[in-house]
Amino acid sequence: MSIEKEIEFKQLLDAHQYQKIKNTYFQNQDPFSQKNYYIDTPDMQISKHQMALRIREKGNSNFELTLKVPDSVGLTEYNTPISSLPSASVNLSYKLLSQEILTVLNKKAIDVHQLGILGALETHRLEKQLPSGLLVLDHSLYLDTEDYELEFEVNTYQQGLLAFQDILEQFEIQHQPPLNKVQRFFERKHFLKSQTE
Repeated sequence: MSIEKEIEFKQLLDAHQYQKIKNTYFQNQDPFSQKNYYIDTPDMQISKHQMALRIREKGNSNFELTLKVPDSVGLTEYNTPISSLPSASVNLSYKLLSQEILTVLNKKAIDVHQLGILGALETHRLEKQLPSGLLVLDHSLYLDTEDYELEFEVNTYQQGLLAFQDILEQFEIQHQPPLNKVQRFFERKHFLKSQTE
């Protein structure tokens, strides 16, 4: 179990912007793939608290359960390695959750007996460590759609923001903070559901 502070800046990209950044920072580098399995109750109790619970599959049967909780600056992440991926067709056993994650969810009165995997998002990721932070370029596929995203992970907010703004300026991109991946996933899921009703 680890608890980490996450400060990152994000920007959705179009395919052309994605390719320009890739050609500039990630020449001769192949992306690695990871899959996020998003967990919530049927009535979205976790999302309603602006939190996110996921299992990330990093390959080689390597799984990590993460709860992301908004903090005064950035997010607090609660990370727990797990041995396997639970079945998506049954409720997730709350015994899979660490005591720290259970404590956070219980404080928010979230019914941990109703948790289940509600879907998955696959990301092809490129990473490059810069002096000012970790530059991340993502191509994500989920629910018959895809998107491109730039992320910049930093240690300090103010210096990180200036460096991120410099990167956007370099590619003449106007910053518009996007919904995060889990929000985009559930927004798309809601849209598809509305089309069938």
